[in-house]
Amino acid sequence: MDRENRYLIADALHPLVCTDKVRDELLLYNIQAQDYPKVFEQFKLICDKGLDVASALQELSGGQKVILMAILAIYSPARRIHFINLNRYLDASKANALKTLIDGSDKEILVEEDS
Repeated sequence: MDRENRYLIADALHPLVCTDKVRDELLLYNIQAQDYPKVFEQFKLICDKGLDVASALQELSGGQKVILMAILAIYSPARRIHFINLNRYLDASKANALKTLIDGSDKEILVEEDS
């Protein structure tokens, strides 16, 4: 498969790869430093919780980890994203907030929910 047809896979069953600080996930998703404030702002809007590069990932709830995963994927340089099980761990208001963020993205996004 050529590079242009590849998707960034973001599965809510395994939302984060790193176990230490938010900084590690930002680097993994190749988020540019100038976009950090936007990532943190979106997270605060949806979760009503402040976040910065030194925040400990283990202090986030399961739903907050899923939301962070989705925000990082959207702000990553990936043009195509495949979300799996995105809404499984979210209440209706947070799922709707993420849907609004996804709908406002200019990326090709596929959302798949396992039954």
